[in-house]
Amino acid sequence: MTPLETPCTLRSEILGNERSIWIRDPAPDSPALDLLVLLDAELYRNRVQAPQIIETLFESGHLKNLLVVYVSCVDMDTRWTECPCHPPFAEFVSKELIPWIHARHPRTRKAKERVIAGLSYTGLAASFTALTHDGLFSKVISQSGSYWSNDCWLTKEFDGKKQKHPPAFFLDVGDRETQEYVWHKEGVIQTLSQIEGVRRFHDMLSKNGYSVRYDTYSGGHSAEAWATSLPNALKWAFST
Repeated sequence: MTPLETPCTLRSEILGNERSIWIRDPAPDSPALDLLVLLDAELYRNRVQAPQIIETLFESGHLKNLLVVYVSCVDMDTRWTECPCHPPFAEFVSKELIPWIHARHPRTRKAKERVIAGLSYTGLAASFTALTHDGLFSKVISQSGSYWSNDCWLTKEFDGKKQKHPPAFFLDVGDRETQEYVWHKEGVIQTLSQIEGVRRFHDMLSKNGYSVRYDTYSGGHSAEAWATSLPNALKWAFST
């Protein structure tokens, strides 16, 4: 934890569990605050080193007037349950997490940008949440999103569907993410490569009129690779 962060705990009645949340405290004289919600807090904080990346962007002026909220995945078993397009998790974000943030930081109610970010399985969860709750988020950052999940269900489900307030998407994937037929756990087999899953999701979004930025970075499915890509994603999301 850095001095700029406040650790919190949020109980979800929808999910029936409790999770840690870390909030980067904004300057007290900031006007209406934009909002960045990062799922997979433990991965982003401890391995990607997102707090340090974000502080550097604040210092350089690329980020300002922004509330940063890191949301824990609780544990790996919970992550496996909640992230693959799980409607109760999206409801938790919409009906519990966001109102909780608004209550603590009312200036976020007038946010111009409301961004949800995730990586791998939580990249999938971030996209599912934004697509199932029209207007909740203005942008989605999905790093190496696991769109292969459940035979590319999310890609197929939203092909041809329109939103009144469609979010823009930042999708990235590593040029070495070419493995197919990966056994993750009992009942979870990845038949497509990460690249192919992301490509299909990108093509679906583009076909249906969504604004999409698609980046390929040099590397694989790793925290080190995501750390190199995250600054570009955040600059895209909060360009001043």
